Amino acid sequence: MRQIVYLFIFAIVFNGCASKQVPITWKNRIDIRLQQPLELSYTSLGHGATILFLHGFGESKHTWRYLERDLARNYRLYSLDLKGFGDSPKTKDGLYSIYDQALLVENFIKKHRLKNVTIVGHSLGGGVAMVLALMAKKHSLSIRRLVLINTMAYNQQLPSMLRLLNTPVIGPLGLRVMSGHWHALEAYKYAFSDDTKIPNEGVEQSAKMIENPDAKYAYIKTVAQLVPDDIEEITTRYKKITIPTLIIWGEDDISIGVYNAYRLHYILPNSRLKVFSKIGHMPHEEAPQKVIQEIRKFMKSS
Repeated sequence: MRQIVYLFIFAIVFNGCASKQVPITWKNRIDIRLQQPLELSYTSLGHGATILFLHGFGESKHTWRYLERDLARNYRLYSLDLKGFGDSPKTKDGLYSIYDQALLVENFIKKHRLKNVTIVGHSLGGGVAMVLALMAKKHSLSIRRLVLINTMAYNQQLPSMLRLLNTPVIGPLGLRVMSGHWHALEAYKYAFSDDTKIPNEGVEQSAKMIENPDAKYAYIKTVAQLVPDDIEEITTRYKKITIPTLIIWGEDDISIGVYNAYRLHYILPNSRLKVFSKIGHMPHEEAPQKVIQEIRKFMKSS
């Protein structure tokens, strides 16, 4: 009982501190460059044109495992762990918005001198990819193509699981009381259309990440900052993204509805769209061969 009380008090204090954040706007995060460079964890393999993978919330570079072996035969692959996830730093500075993440990826691209990069972003990673595309000209980023997989792009209500995680007291308390395996399995059930395809190794990897105490902090901060304060203004800029873009979506996505795919396809002037039926929020894990096929066709035709 005493432990529960301590957790309850800690959660209140934790969320009270979280409210004292710099507004999440392009001006306050990118123009001012609050984010300091960090060394992001990554893997690289293969040879050829460069593809940079950015994972979604609660994931890591491990999520691209089904795509890597095939694509590495023809392309140079870099798979990043975004700040707060996987093996990347989990600093307690409160800077976990898509803008903060984009600055770190920008630093990675420049440090490794990556040119004519194809950025593949899923969900949160897709939102970061779109910010990078908007930054590209002014920040001298050599981005050749975008692949957006079930990506966050518009103002929307958070999915129910993330709303719960973003609830003061309850969210942090739940992360600490429930096991990492439980959280990971429930997240996969939420993300997959067909639960029989849920990969055990994916669940175990996600559970391992969640059990990291610093990762819990990063998860809470990221959820609280998922939707920027200036999202409505940013979405009006999407029409300026002329980079060739492939939009891939699982039709059964209950996290980010498929109508968002059609909205993006309509506003991005140089985009193509592929919607997979009976697939959920994670096509690259639920139907990897289909995703590989579409990426290969896109890389050759664009």
